[in-house]
Amino acid sequence: MMTVNDVVLPNHSEQIVLESIRRAQKGFEEKENAERETALDFYYHQNVDQHIEQWFSPSTLEQVPPFPQKIVPRFARARNMIYKNPPKRMLNGEQADDYMESAHHLDTVAREFNETSWLTGGMAFRSKWGRDQLEYDLIPYFKKYFIEGESRAFGVSYEVGRDAKNNRIFVFWSEARDGVPGIHLKFDQAGRTIQVNSDNINPYSRMPVTFVDYTTSASDVIRAAVQIGIANTEIALATRFAFGQPVATGIEEATRMKLGIDRVLLMPPDSSFSFVSSPANLGQMIEVSKSFANQTAINNHLRIKWDESGNAPSGAALRLLEMENLESRISDIPKWRDWEHERYEVDREIIRVHTGKDMGENYSVDFAEIEFPTDQKQEFERLEFMMAKGLMDRTDLIRHFNPDISEEDLKTLIDRVDENKKAEAEAQQPEQPEQPLFEGLKRLGTVGT
Repeated sequence: MMTVNDVVLPNHSEQIVLESIRRAQKGFEEKENAERETALDFYYHQNVDQHIEQWFSPSTLEQVPPFPQKIVPRFARARNMIYKNPPKRMLNGEQADDYMESAHHLDTVAREFNETSWLTGGMAFRSKWGRDQLEYDLIPYFKKYFIEGESRAFGVSYEVGRDAKNNRIFVFWSEARDGVPGIHLKFDQAGRTIQVNSDNINPYSRMPVTFVDYTTSASDVIRAAVQIGIANTEIALATRFAFGQPVATGIEEATRMKLGIDRVLLMPPDSSFSFVSSPANLGQMIEVSKSFANQTAINNHLRIKWDESGNAPSGAALRLLEMENLESRISDIPKWRDWEHERYEVDREIIRVHTGKDMGENYSVDFAEIEFPTDQKQEFERLEFMMAKGLMDRTDLIRHFNPDISEEDLKTLIDRVDENKKAEAEAQQPEQPEQPLFEGLKRLGTVGT
């Protein structure tokens, strides 16, 4: 789906590309980028006060601070469970250990990418070579470049900071096409080109940036977060004024009066002093605030548990409650499997260029199933069944309970278990009874001849 930050070109000739990227920084859609900024502020829970303060006068906020809530990251984590547990990445049917050693914190950044892409409607993911390993950046603001009639981007530009004169600096990457090398260059807000290498050539032939797009963003979650922040600030104000507003009549310069239980007010004739209570019902206001969160959760196939009283639901009950979210996860898997393959090919090329090593083909990814808690007896029965049917061995069993165990510690533990089993077997072996008469007869030759 094309967006306001997509650029369509008639062809990928260098002249047309350069003319287009010089105009790129002028064409970023401010409204869409402002919505992304708000979404990411609430996701990372930074600069959130400014999104609440604009709805109150400065004098009002002299009484209480803004009261935004950290609901956006919780919604994002609950809704996106694909990377809740790290997936298994395989090369030629075996664990891709060499690749994962080079991919620094890939699982952590992939989960963040998954959640922010759902939240904003689409993000860009940059792979780069760092200190002898791959490193990754998330790019929220970018432009994609397309050839007319194609649906796959051949180029991307994004801002990387400012120079010493405070000019905005952008980067452009494109892939090689039809024998024409890909481009890698920088340019400033005036459109001036800044060389990255002698020929402004992309050394990887393909863009080191991959994308994931959703058909829509989770803007309702962001608006709910803003509305809940406003509502909770109002509740804080109502609490602040729960004792009532002091009102005095018939008194000059009443604002100079000082209140306190240790003070005596001397009232002149024909004057009055009272507290006017707030008409707000705090209980109703809190329920309204909860309703914003509840309705948004329902619309995103989620549920909210407000209190921890009562018995915890069983694993089967939790699975039923999460059915809609599990179905959403299943529908998201093809999108993220495609991204895994595309990102791997980018990573593979970057590693090859910088080290000369080819990680190999036949990359595959197996996303971990979502596990729900089971009682101890059910869990032991399941593990015993898998051991009996050969679906797991002792190594798998140990890693089930201790996923981070090292190979050395694993071998030591297995050897210790074997030694204990051998000692138990020897201890349980029945002792042979002594039969002196039988042995004596045997020596005399009267038995067994």
